[in-house]
Amino acid sequence: MNLENKEIGMAGEKIAADYLERSGYEILETNFQNDLGYRVGEVDIIAREKESGEIAFVEVKTRRKGSWGSENPELAVTRAKYKKLMRIIGRYLRQNNLEDTPHRLDAIAIEMDMDSRKASLRHLKYIYY
Repeated sequence: MNLENKEIGMAGEKIAADYLERSGYEILETNFQNDLGYRVGEVDIIAREKESGEIAFVEVKTRRKGSWGSENPELAVTRAKYKKLMRIIGRYLRQNNLEDTPHRLDAIAIEMDMDSRKASLRHLKYIYY
């Protein structure tokens, strides 16, 4: 990943975290990394929905408008990525004694228009395969 893509990804994660806070979520962690024994995995945002108490593990996918996959960045959450995220989520829940807490995997898809500096955002709840 080149520096520009990394910066766009970081900007997208900031936009997503701000959106979640405005939408009634408490951000618990960002960029949570966990060693899966053979590879390190990461969940972009872990947030608790204040009203329900449900924990949302959020994968943020950001694309530049007009780039490959920009219309549906969430499609980058493949079956393999989903399985990896579910292992990380399981470890996070066990490490924090939260196995009985309602939780889900969400995706936030962001398309950034680099000319206007505006972004469109879609929050997809309950991602599963």
